[in-house]
Amino acid sequence: MNRHRVRLIDVAEAAGVSRATASRVLSGSPRHVDPVLAERVWTVARRIGYRPHLSARALRTGQTGTIGIVVPTLANPYFVALAEAFASEARDLGADLLIADSRNDIESEMTHLRRLADGRVDAIAIVPVSYEDSGAALAEALDAVPIVQVDRRTRDGSTAAIVLDNVAGIRLLIDHLHSVGRERIAYVGAETASSSGAERLAAFGDLAGTGSPTTVVSEFSTSAGREAARHLLDSAADIDAIICGADVLAVGLHSTLQRSGVSLPGDIALVSFDDSELLELTDPPITSLSPPVGEIARRTTELLMGEGDDWREPSVERLEPGIVTRESTRQIDP
Repeated sequence: MNRHRVRLIDVAEAAGVSRATASRVLSGSPRHVDPVLAERVWTVARRIGYRPHLSARALRTGQTGTIGIVVPTLANPYFVALAEAFASEARDLGADLLIADSRNDIESEMTHLRRLADGRVDAIAIVPVSYEDSGAALAEALDAVPIVQVDRRTRDGSTAAIVLDNVAGIRLLIDHLHSVGRERIAYVGAETASSSGAERLAAFGDLAGTGSPTTVVSEFSTSAGREAARHLLDSAADIDAIICGADVLAVGLHSTLQRSGVSLPGDIALVSFDDSELLELTDPPITSLSPPVGEIARRTTELLMGEGDDWREPSVERLEPGIVTRESTRQIDP
């Protein structure tokens, strides 16, 4: 659903001032404007959700009119979808979006942050590679531009973070599997150096019950999913459902299980986490959480481009996922 963009004239009319006065206040040049009047304009702008058009503001202020986003890898469809959501928000703001791929490497991540912070962008959204090790690069770049962590976070909590509620996500998937008669559930995850990977694994351990098998592979990829499937087959695990921590894992696992004669969902029900288009291409299509990527992008840009320094607050906002049910968890009649 398209949101109505609040215009400068809407703020001016609601505040009872001229368009020129509202423009001077909101562009950061309120000379010759009464302070009480300026405060009224800002109050109205915040109340009705006004966000300045960055390309126009950039011409006046010398800013770049560009937002940067750093993702761990563009080989994962989830991060492509996240970048597309940020591109949509940037368009609404009249801004450009610059996307950097850190290749799951701390040094590459640091290089990208330094380059972006060196006058190339006005603000940065970042999906940190590592919970423990990405904080130093963030702290350095914070001296130059606003930064908000997205989907993942670092231990030091140096900036605000907008993330998926991974505990709620695991609970939602387990409850769904129970509702279709599955009780012996395994989990396949990866990249536990990231906050999201570690949170999903820990949540499964807490919620699935003692003895529920887990397989942790080296990376989120289809080849790692195939590796996990072979491990489960070799271990002869007594399971009737699998939760995958990412779609690329689920697709690789799905392929190997079927080639090995495992019926989906007859023998094993399969669910995933990202709801990318990949899951519609398998047979059967795979049930998945539905992360609110649009809301993540919207909340992040509000923090980055809003008035004040709310992005500096070391807070974590967790957004609830939904679920999209498909044939991979169809209930099987006894």
